[in-house]
Amino acid sequence: IDAKERTTRSFSVSGVFNFTSLLLSSENGMLYVGARESLLALSLSDISAAKLQRKLAWKTPERKREECSFKGKDLQTDCFNYIKILLRMNSTHLYVCGTYAFSPICAYIVSIVTEDGRSRCPFNPEYKSTAIMADGELYTGTVSNFQGNEPIIYKSLSQGTALKTENSLNWLQDPAFVGSAYIQESLPKGNPVGDDDKIYFFFSEAGKEFDFFDNTIVSRIARVCKGDVGGERVLQKKWTTFLKAQLLCSLPDDGFPFNIIQDMFVLTPSPEDWKNTVFYGVFTSQWYKGASGSSAVCSFTMDQVEKAFNGRYREVNRETQQWYTYNHPVPEPRPGAVSGISSSLLMPDKVLNFVKDHFLMDSVIRSQPLLLKRNVRYTQIAVHRVQAAKKVYNVLFIGTDDGRLHKAINVNKKMHIIEEMVLFRDSQPVQHIELDTEKLYVSSFSELVEVSVANCTNYQSCGECILSRDPYCAWNGKQCVDVRRATPNKYVSRCTIFILAAKVIIIPANTFKVLPCKLRSNLAERKWEFGESAGHFHYPSPEGGLVVVAQADKQETYECWSVEEGFRQLLANYCVRGEAKEESTTLTGRSRTPQISQEEIIILPGEARSPQINTKTYWNELIVVCALLVFSLVVFSLFVVYRNRDHMKSMLKEGECPNMQQKKPRIVGKPAENLPLNGNTVTTSASDHKGYQTLNDNYICSTPPHECSSPDNSKSFSESEKRPLNLRESHVEISPTCPRPRVRLGSEIKDSIV
Repeated sequence: IDAKERTTRSFSVSGVFNFTSLLLSSENGMLYVGARESLLALSLSDISAAKLQRKLAWKTPERKREECSFKGKDLQTDCFNYIKILLRMNSTHLYVCGTYAFSPICAYIVSIVTEDGRSRCPFNPEYKSTAIMADGELYTGTVSNFQGNEPIIYKSLSQGTALKTENSLNWLQDPAFVGSAYIQESLPKGNPVGDDDKIYFFFSEAGKEFDFFDNTIVSRIARVCKGDVGGERVLQKKWTTFLKAQLLCSLPDDGFPFNIIQDMFVLTPSPEDWKNTVFYGVFTSQWYKGASGSSAVCSFTMDQVEKAFNGRYREVNRETQQWYTYNHPVPEPRPGAVSGISSSLLMPDKVLNFVKDHFLMDSVIRSQPLLLKRNVRYTQIAVHRVQAAKKVYNVLFIGTDDGRLHKAINVNKKMHIIEEMVLFRDSQPVQHIELDTEKLYVSSFSELVEVSVANCTNYQSCGECILSRDPYCAWNGKQCVDVRRATPNKYVSRCTIFILAAKVIIIPANTFKVLPCKLRSNLAERKWEFGESAGHFHYPSPEGGLVVVAQADKQETYECWSVEEGFRQLLANYCVRGEAKEESTTLTGRSRTPQISQEEIIILPGEARSPQINTKTYWNELIVVCALLVFSLVVFSLFVVYRNRDHMKSMLKEGECPNMQQKKPRIVGKPAENLPLNGNTVTTSASDHKGYQTLNDNYICSTPPHECSSPDNSKSFSESEKRPLNLRESHVEISPTCPRPRVRLGSEIKDSIV
């Protein structure tokens, strides 16, 4: 990462955005770039802006833009011409299609002849589509209407009849196309398959067969035959060979699925060797496990694909939309292929009717991730097959959504990311990758970068060159070179270990020093070696270095080794010497002042040079922390008192109640009041008043304990339950031990207390 030797060339033009399509033409040394309202032609020798060969503006008229805005689309983002299809027709013409402000249009370049682009180019620039040219025929996967709810796989440009999928049969369920491929299965000549070449499409869509889950997305591979021309009476002008199967990339332990395909790269060794084709796909998941944004790279072989398409079918019940495995006999010739007959027009009606409801295969094409990355979202992939010194390797170049490029390789059935490059300054996602034999062309929203596939000069030693596992690089005894340009049979498979001279470091005794050791490989393991006399005067640092404490009049040697796949490489060698501190005494006491040696100290790279090392104290920090703690406690105490002020006031008032009663002077010898409050004579009947039972508590609070022995000794003041309380019938009972009245009724009696 950030290697000084890595050189890149970038291209950007002011006012040109959305590099939506790339076309690499090695025959004439050109790279064609489709952008928003522009078509660019760059020279492969230098793609910088100064070498721009040609720029063709393909702007949208204002009338079209106004119509687009009137339909409810954004005038600033949607109502432009985004070039989505960029293909080569022949040696002189290009076939280009653009959204043209939600009115798709196609053109032949160099001669500007336009035609309707519906069913070839999407209306919406955000919609994912794919297109491929095969023998002058255009095969596209896109949508055919303005609303974007009629997906279609379409064949056009030929002299014959255009073909498309049948929308009423729901062959496609809101697909998002990511790629397509042309496989010439009729090669080599004499192949019994005949002229049954295939066009494969890769997309993700809603999985209607999983009725027990809502909104489940599945990845698909679909195919049609190049020789398909439609049916005679059934499926007229429709595909008669359309079949699709599920692609499943899942973890081996728990089966967690990465069910959304992001990109697919088809690696075919040669057109004749199509049997060894490998499909490399980048997948993400609609669910999260552990960390969000995880991605996986899976591969599928042609044998797996053929086995699925030659297997059993699934059948859909049109009334219930339920899917079942079809276990009955299959009509002949086998549906989904043109082999065995000269034309699809001769296909029996029973075969075509069977295809209508049996377009989904029962077998699932499964694979386990070759590469799994957490917290990384892959967007694009390209695979390059390279002949190394001893064998052939498939090198993966994978783009991320934050503008990085990972270079990975499979060694001993394990994937290793051997290089990571940051391509774009603003962390723009990688949108397209075009692979040449020597270079990669990677585009983002507003920038195009050219980068070499190999960077052998970055490896500075024999060990780094060999352990990098880069199939492009090899050690020739002096330096790391590119195997495609160096002389063969002069490569070194084993490296000689060179011992580094020890770097002497002198520090005062009982002080520490950090010894750095930086690994140059993420797969290597750091290992420190030192003598037994070092004891426990060392511990590792978080950065991977070693913190050592110097001992007086002793020196120790510390070696840092890189260990990877049994290969050891010495990265750093230190000799640490502790210098004793001198002590001095004064006549006035035993004050001892350590004197630090003024001898020059070797300073490691990246550190400041200082003549002496002072021991840092923390008294000031301790005082500040204590002061803050005391201040916090005081503020907290005041806050608690303020919050409970009402409760404390009530507690203080309750505590003053008996004291106030004791302060009242007692009048000795006051005659007892023995008349009722109304002035009448006291009746001899016992009181039946029952309405003031709570007076006992007031009595206890307001009467001193030495005046009344017990509240139970007083007579009760009661009221009959059968009649209301009457002032004339109320009276005051006098306790024999406490002459003070217990009840006050009426405002005219001033010396009675309730």
